[in-house]
Amino acid sequence: MHVRLIMACNGLPLQIEIQKFESSIIIPVFNQWELTRACLKALASTIKDKSVEVIVVDNASTDVTQEACPFLGKQLFGNTFRYFRCTNNMNFGPASNIGAAMAVGEYLIFLNNDTVPLPGWYQPLIDDFSRFPKLAATGPLLLYPKSEPFGHTVQHLGVFVSPFLKVGHLYEGIPADSPLARKRRFFQIITGACMVIPRKLFIAVGLFDEEFRNGFEDVDLCLRLWQQGYRMTVNPEAKVIHHKSQTPGRHQHEEANSRYLLRKCRNMFIPDWHVHLKNDGMFLRVGAWQTFQASLPPEQCRRLDTIAPISSYAELKDLLVRHPFWENGWRRLIDACPTEAERTTLQITMYRLYPGADKALEFHAPAAAKKDKKHASIWLNSSITFCKSLEEYVTSARNSLNWCKDIGLTDMAAQYAEWLAHAEDFNIEQLQPFLTKLWQALVANRVALPPHAEWAYTAWRYNVDMPRREIKAVEPAQSDGNGIAFSILMPVYNPKAEHLMAALDSILAQDYPHWELCIADDASTDAAVTTILMRYAKEDGRIRVVRRKENGHIAAATNTALEMACNPWAVLMDQDDVLTPDALRLVAASIAKHPEGLLFYSDEDKIDDSGRIFFPHFKNGKWDWELLLCQNFVSHLGVYRTDRMRAIGGFREGFRGSQDHDLVLRYTAGAESAALIHIPYVLYHWRAHVASTAMHVNAKSEATGSARRAAQDILETVSPGALACALPGSQWGRVRYPLPDKLPLVSLICDMGDALSLLKAQLAALHAKTDYSKCEILVMYSKACSSADVESARRITSACRHVHLLALPAEHSQAQRLETARKHAQGQVVGFLTAGLTPLSEGWLEELVSCLCRDTIAACGGKVALQNGTMAHGGYLADAGGQLKEIFRGAPVQQTMWFDWNRLARTVDALDGLCFFTRRETLEQAGGFDTSLPESSIQDYCLRLGKTGLHTVWWPYAEFMLPGEKTACAANKFRRDRAFQERRDHCLTPCNGNLVMTEGGWTLCINC
Repeated sequence: MHVRLIMACNGLPLQIEIQKFESSIIIPVFNQWELTRACLKALASTIKDKSVEVIVVDNASTDVTQEACPFLGKQLFGNTFRYFRCTNNMNFGPASNIGAAMAVGEYLIFLNNDTVPLPGWYQPLIDDFSRFPKLAATGPLLLYPKSEPFGHTVQHLGVFVSPFLKVGHLYEGIPADSPLARKRRFFQIITGACMVIPRKLFIAVGLFDEEFRNGFEDVDLCLRLWQQGYRMTVNPEAKVIHHKSQTPGRHQHEEANSRYLLRKCRNMFIPDWHVHLKNDGMFLRVGAWQTFQASLPPEQCRRLDTIAPISSYAELKDLLVRHPFWENGWRRLIDACPTEAERTTLQITMYRLYPGADKALEFHAPAAAKKDKKHASIWLNSSITFCKSLEEYVTSARNSLNWCKDIGLTDMAAQYAEWLAHAEDFNIEQLQPFLTKLWQALVANRVALPPHAEWAYTAWRYNVDMPRREIKAVEPAQSDGNGIAFSILMPVYNPKAEHLMAALDSILAQDYPHWELCIADDASTDAAVTTILMRYAKEDGRIRVVRRKENGHIAAATNTALEMACNPWAVLMDQDDVLTPDALRLVAASIAKHPEGLLFYSDEDKIDDSGRIFFPHFKNGKWDWELLLCQNFVSHLGVYRTDRMRAIGGFREGFRGSQDHDLVLRYTAGAESAALIHIPYVLYHWRAHVASTAMHVNAKSEATGSARRAAQDILETVSPGALACALPGSQWGRVRYPLPDKLPLVSLICDMGDALSLLKAQLAALHAKTDYSKCEILVMYSKACSSADVESARRITSACRHVHLLALPAEHSQAQRLETARKHAQGQVVGFLTAGLTPLSEGWLEELVSCLCRDTIAACGGKVALQNGTMAHGGYLADAGGQLKEIFRGAPVQQTMWFDWNRLARTVDALDGLCFFTRRETLEQAGGFDTSLPESSIQDYCLRLGKTGLHTVWWPYAEFMLPGEKTACAANKFRRDRAFQERRDHCLTPCNGNLVMTEGGWTLCINC
């Protein structure tokens, strides 16, 4: 079809011919050329003689697409093919919109490049628009590629909306020959993998929303059309194979897309899954694991079950084609399956239809036994999604019951009520055995357990933490509690009733009886609070309540509670948090073991309103003054001597949001580190809700300023001239220490080894970013260096009186090189820098010298980044295995790691030769470096000084870059130093007995 346009151009007529098409097929692509090629070839063979144009929008592919696609497109489609290349990856929505703007067809057909249209797919879709009024969009039956034993199976025949407003593909996985797959249905939503829509309607409704990134654009579009009274359908006569989600990074933004979809479209969804099932003679069932499952009527299942034992494999297949939601039929077919490949395919299909933790683990075992890593990983990952506590399952069921009642799904509400009635049976018969088996699988497969992955923490709590607590509970008591009695101080002001009662119940549930609860009601205006407090006080005489006349905030209210305290130990507890049942008993045991202790603090985690326990904070058990000035790592649970708290005046007002931090800074000032005791158990669940700093410190915006003022007050006493500052881009602070009045001479020792060619750039960079005036540089290099490099180095250094060259035998170990350099160095401060290390931060040398020139500091080192954007490490700490490990090695420099430890000054067990500064006097008093430890003498030096009470500090405010050729070589050699391992391994005190450091970061210890 052609149309003529007559236009005026400078007074002259201009005639343009534009070809019009029935439809425009728009294919957004990004790499995956072989898939695009197969798609185009299939199109060419199935749309012959159709009035169709094909438009490929290339999202800046980096493979051969740019060269191959235009050539093949012209070859297959001639002038009806157009290719547009974006300058960068625009993602699916914007690329599709570009294609729509280019299109001239009456209908737009959005087609994924991972599809293969089958013969006869096109015309039935176009005909739908003349057959059905108010039809906005249609699509084909999407099929998975052929696989035994059923050939093609359904990938998409429409999108359902669950009772909880989540979307999914209706009947995904059933045989394509099933009568259910041949039925016409109408939907709120269909997929954009192959969608036909009139061009004018697509433009009128506003195109694809470009806020989405490769996900849910089609859902949003359909819902907007649905709101305007249109409907969508899938035509089972049109069939297209879909390889599904082949684009790299396809699911990268799924969480953000989901959040945006719910914000925008939540009120547009109408639950319809149960309606589709009812129309097909089935119902929606709540499974044991609270998953939704399509189910046949029970009497039909019973009839099929009686047929199954006398049916052959072929007959079972035929029965499942006709009745794909016969659960026992799938299990029988799997058991009778003749090949492993078919059995795996059937297991995947059955799990898709009937998801559950029991099936996932059941299917994992044979895959693991066969060393089928791909499917073993799939099943293990599927199992992990069910790794939740009983409390989470119960809360989910209660919320689901109420929701289903609210939206009128009485049958679903009844099913959740039935589940709740048998929740304890579920716990004993299914959940607990599952958690045990899952743990065995995780351990057997050596799966890393990141502490902040909720599934990992849940599995670890159940299988490691809870059993060891039970053992601890039956150990002989070290004290009968005489003299170890606690006053729990709780300020209260208008909490949620359920949060307050949970906090009070957790205190009443303590398995240690020697406590009193001192509650200061800070003039709550909610009458329910008074009622609750009075009821609990009446039921247990250990609970005492005082009501303040006016609201004074947390500090004043806690001081009121402190005035009430009668016992020698004060426990700080918030009104909405929860203690573990053994919290006070474990604290009492620790006090009995450390009678000289002044402060006892435990690990902690978070709890939300669903009962979900997550995000543990396993703290460094070695007291860290450096970190405390930046961050209140003590926090919860904190237990203090009541008399000492009173002696320092309790809490100070004027530090809102950080009153605890201010207290602990003043309370611990002047104390010996040995009296500040860490208890390596999570004893406190911190309530996470919108108004709590457990969710984000900025929930109380004044907290960061208050913390800095508290730190400054202490610094003025313990380190005059030091300044507590904000750390840019962080909720935490940092300290700037002053340089000594008389600057010490610094000897910078550049350990070049055989990399003398890096010297020129390194010297220039060292000078460029510091104004420190008293400095000499000693350049050590190997005699194996080329004569050209040596001569170049001599020319570079000849004009600099303060730079000296020192040639050393090539066979010298790091320890021997350091010892030789030490004897030649003249400075009061000696700094060792690896070859090529260049400063990134201004005033780097001032930072390190000011940090080091304090009486308690033995050594310090800066933050070293590699050219690939990762960290060399964040200092060395001993992990639960008693081994010295680099922490954060390979972590992205800019990414926030474990409670911002990669950005804050910290006391560490050791450093290495990448960047290491110490005082000459300290080094000589320690006898220098131990040359019997060839590549670990610095780590050994730090550990030796640590035993004398001197600290090693990682100081990230002095930042460096290490050339790629020298990536953390010193650390790698340290890991191979057998002499150090034999001397130190497994006998170092862990920073926290719950954590092990691996290549991927902290993981939970399975042998605590």
